[in-house]
This record gives sequence, C-alpha cells and structure tokens, in this order.
Amino acid sequence: MGGQPLPVAGPLTDANVHEAAVLGSLPPGAPAPDLLGTHRAADWTAVVIAHPDGPHPDFSPASGDADADAAQTWALLDKLTSSPAPASYAAAVSSTPSTTAALHGWDELLADPPADLAPAARDRLEQLAELEAAWPGLAHGDRIVHGDRTSTATCGRDNMVRDHHLGVTFVDRAHATTGPACIDAASLAPQLILAGHAPADVARLLRDHAATASSPETTTAFLAALTGHWHRNARQPVPPAPPDCAPTNTARRQPASRSSPTA
Repeated sequence: MGGQPLPVAGPLTDANVHEAAVLGSLPPGAPAPDLLGTHRAADWTAVVIAHPDGPHPDFSPASGDADADAAQTWALLDKLTSSPAPASYAAAVSSTPSTTAALHGWDELLADPPADLAPAARDRLEQLAELEAAWPGLAHGDRIVHGDRTSTATCGRDNMVRDHHLGVTFVDRAHATTGPACIDAASLAPQLILAGHAPADVARLLRDHAATASSPETTTAFLAALTGHWHRNARQPVPPAPPDCAPTNTARRQPASRSSPTA
C-alpha cells in the first residue's frame, strides 16, 4: 500500500473500519473474505482482508458457468438469511443507517416522465410507483443484507467474486445492514436480465428460492423500488468523489493466493 496515508478519521476510513467490524461479525461459513486484521499507526489506518482469488461471475446465457454461479449464489443467500442475523452482526451495523429503505425513483418519473423512457416503463408508471410506495413499510427486518449491491445496475456483479477455492464470495461490505431476507437474492434478478436471461425465466427462479419465495409482496416492492432508483439515478449527474479520495493514491499488489493479504 503506497501513497498518502488515510486520515485517522473521515468517511473513507470510517467505511473501511465499519467493513472490518462487519466481516468480523459474520457467522461461520458466510460467503465473505476473511478479515486478517485492523491496524492503526500514527496517521495510518489499515484494514487487511484476504484477497478473493478469481473473476467476477459471468451470468450471461452464453457462459458455461452462468447457471452454476446463479444457483450457488441463491443457495448461499438462502442459507445466510434463513435465520436472524447474529447479535454481533446486528451490533456492528447498528450505527450505520441503512439507505435501502429509501430506494425510489418511479414516483419522480411519474411526476415528470422523461422523453426517452422505455415504452414498457412509461405504460406502467402508475403501477410501478404504487408498488414502490409500499417498499418503505416492508424494508425492515433482522436478516443479513449486503447493502451495496443495489446502488447501480452493475454493482451487484462487481461485488461478487468467483473464488477458485470458496466459490461465489461477496465483497465490499462497507454498507452492510439488516433487512428482509429477500433483498440480496432479489437484487440478483435484474443482474440476470441485464446479462441476457428472459424475464419469465428469472421470475421462475425467484419463485424457486426460499429467500424470495417466502415474501413475494416484499420482493416485488423491493424490485420496483430498486429499478426506480436505477432509472432515476441514470439521469442525474455523477457525484464528486469523497473528500478522502482526493489526497490518497493507494497501490494494490495482486497477491499470489487467496490467503495473501491486501491492504
């Protein structure tokens, strides 16, 4: 790790330290990289996490790994959310407000429909806004939620690594929170559609998995809010980088194996 040190306190440092607390509180066998340690010295704050060794999953129908990756991902999420989050995890995320409940966008698009909105969405704007409006009342729960797989249409895939030893692993948990069991599993659905899978096939998969099948109303409301959030954000200017990023030039060295740390 090189360049200017991260400040002892600040948004980026706080996010890294929060992620360390989350990783240290996950139940055994959770699909996450190992936390190797947190170290502070003078003006440095270093969070050391094992490097997942592998590519991002390829969910495109042409990929020979698509079905296996999707099936493993949903199976991991079903297992992870089958019971309430451990008390240690709930404590680790308690000081970080969840932004998941605030997802929305169709309401704003309904008030002022953009000219380039797809006809399929334009024809259903009132229905989408109505489904989305139900989400805040359904957004709370006691299950583990990644929390950063919903910010953009590409974020879900980018936050997964197909580790050569562990299989599908979820990384970047700085926004981890608690919520309904269906959130992370449902957020995989639009990733599959964007990769080229038929919506009808994805809907069937949602009905086949415990985390989403057990709460269809919550799953539908979440997906409406999520896609509304994406559509709205796609029309907004890109926000500036966090203040901590400006003076920081961090170099990452590719480890030789998964057990090698990166800081």
